[in-house]
Amino acid sequence: MSEQNLFFNILTFDFPSENQTFYFSKEDIGRSHKIHKSIFPNEIDSLFPGISNNCTDFIYTTFSGEQEGFVPLTIDFKTDNQDFIKRFYNRQINFYFRKIKEQIVKVGFIKENQVWVHSPKLTTSQWNVYMKFSLKVQICTVSKYPELLVSYDGTSKVLKKPVSELIQEVSPTAFNWVLKENQLEKWERISEEDVPDYSQYYPVLNRTLQTALNIPTEAPPRGNRYPEYLKNITAFYNKFLNKQEFKDILPIHKDGFLNVSSARINKTNEESNLLVFGSNNTGIVPKFGVRDFKPFKASPYKKVHLFFIVHKNDAQMAFSIKDYFEKGFQWFKGLYNYAHILFHTEDGFSIVFHDKDNPIPEIEKKLSEREINPDIKYIAIYVTPFTKYEHDKQKREIYYRVKEVLLKRNITSQAIDPTKIQEQGEGWVYSLPNIAVAILAKLDGIPWRLNTPIKNELIIGVGAFKHVEDGVQYIGSAFSFSNDGKFNSFEYFMKHEIDILAGKISKAVRNYATINNPPDRLIIHFYKSMSEVEVQHIERALETMDLPIPVFIVSINKTESNDITAFDKDWKELMPISGTYVNIGRSKYLLFNNTRYPDGSFSKADGFPFPIKLSIDCTDKEQLRDTKVIKELIEQVYQFSRMYWKSVRQQNLPVTIKYPEMVAQIAPHFDGDDIPAYGKENLWFL
Repeated sequence: MSEQNLFFNILTFDFPSENQTFYFSKEDIGRSHKIHKSIFPNEIDSLFPGISNNCTDFIYTTFSGEQEGFVPLTIDFKTDNQDFIKRFYNRQINFYFRKIKEQIVKVGFIKENQVWVHSPKLTTSQWNVYMKFSLKVQICTVSKYPELLVSYDGTSKVLKKPVSELIQEVSPTAFNWVLKENQLEKWERISEEDVPDYSQYYPVLNRTLQTALNIPTEAPPRGNRYPEYLKNITAFYNKFLNKQEFKDILPIHKDGFLNVSSARINKTNEESNLLVFGSNNTGIVPKFGVRDFKPFKASPYKKVHLFFIVHKNDAQMAFSIKDYFEKGFQWFKGLYNYAHILFHTEDGFSIVFHDKDNPIPEIEKKLSEREINPDIKYIAIYVTPFTKYEHDKQKREIYYRVKEVLLKRNITSQAIDPTKIQEQGEGWVYSLPNIAVAILAKLDGIPWRLNTPIKNELIIGVGAFKHVEDGVQYIGSAFSFSNDGKFNSFEYFMKHEIDILAGKISKAVRNYATINNPPDRLIIHFYKSMSEVEVQHIERALETMDLPIPVFIVSINKTESNDITAFDKDWKELMPISGTYVNIGRSKYLLFNNTRYPDGSFSKADGFPFPIKLSIDCTDKEQLRDTKVIKELIEQVYQFSRMYWKSVRQQNLPVTIKYPEMVAQIAPHFDGDDIPAYGKENLWFL
């Protein structure tokens, strides 16, 4: 692809030219490090015969330090256990930053290092700000050398008030990580045997602590983060890594960040960008496609009544919104002219409530007084005084409760924030196409579909959202019954309920097979890497149906931080072209999913999303050798990101992951943590 010149956020280095000697013991003697059997060196049995096959889970090492009671073993870095080699290098990196450079280092689950660098520029009178950089050692993943992945993870704030003072304002349950001198510690792990000097412990700001101290949430950055990201990791490289004292530990190559080999780069077909609108017209940009060609399919309901739920102070705003929907606003010509939404607003049906802080009893009472005609499809426009992003938890819950009250009556809804209309003025016109598309989808219309031949396959998406308040991760699963982007029902459940997930997947396959023929293959889009146990549950569930079909598992991860990315040095904005995907080894791929197209067209308003990382597996391993199959699966992920009907803007996550995540974010706020039956068959969450 001559139009791009890509490079990774990766440095390469050399292994030692000679074998190295390490020291091990079966006993914890003196100063040593405990290592699990998964990272034992390959020849450990030559020191301790049979140890790799008995029940010994751990041994001890000084690594390269000679010590009484430890026996030596010579190791070839090129051929030995990669996990042991990585553990050694992580320890070396940790020592360099903590002892030599006197930086704060946070150690991860597999002993990878995150370095916290103080930023005087961002520091305020209230807190110290630290820029975070992760360093991950990997062996010959995208090159023939060992590699050091350097990523920028954003910033963290450490309050300047110590725990001893803050305890008067907030509960200690709000503390998570605390900083003492240059050492990060978990609050609950501070030794109870000692007498800690709490005036020396400074809390790291987290969401719970932020809420407790009434610190407003900062809006996420909306501009191009590629240049800032590259500037930060380059500055970190120049300050800490491109130094002889670091090269004595990791002899990194002088070329800097690694260029992406052209053999690793491929591109989705340009047809993957095409969407089908009304009268089978195709286009790339949803905003213009719906406007020019109308939706692919109008709402099947011919009797649609739209009504408002609004606080008395915003009643006039509701009249303005109704006017925009009917007659248009600036270049937006109304719901009917833009998205072919035919609707009527009946006089006296809308609900005006008076109690802003507790409107549910009023709303429920007035709904019960309304005569609901079963022949009419109702949609409520909730002009909300408090959105789901409201800082006050009790006020925020009102948004969810209104949604639930309506769903119990088989009524879908669209929330509109009146403060945005006031703040944005004429600029609010850009929200109207998004609202129109979402309303159409909630009325079971199809704004657009994928331009792809229909195949006999079933795609199931599984996404998750972890709630900060209760610390529980909920899993939402969305079932798609065709590869053109048509969805059916939604469920959600707890993270640990893998047997329920497997049951839902087999139920979706069964439902598909009873209406169509059994699918030729099952494709699961999963929000993380699926464990072997999770795969086994699904395989067993399918075996009971006697359907010997291949199951593809496409794990889909965001790469916002702590991970690999790539930059295009030949484009000033640095973001690679949409549809570019890069092989990063072991059936893993980076997929760039944005609106920078090969013809040079791009709108900054669509944003600069980072790539997503895909990992592809299959129950039939032979299928993974078929490059055509792999390309089809990657293109399918790419296309499903174009089926997002909450907005006319391009997304970088496919809806197979995004929609379930949205369901899992909202549903736990409902009574009994359950979704009303109607809500499992409607896109009410858009």
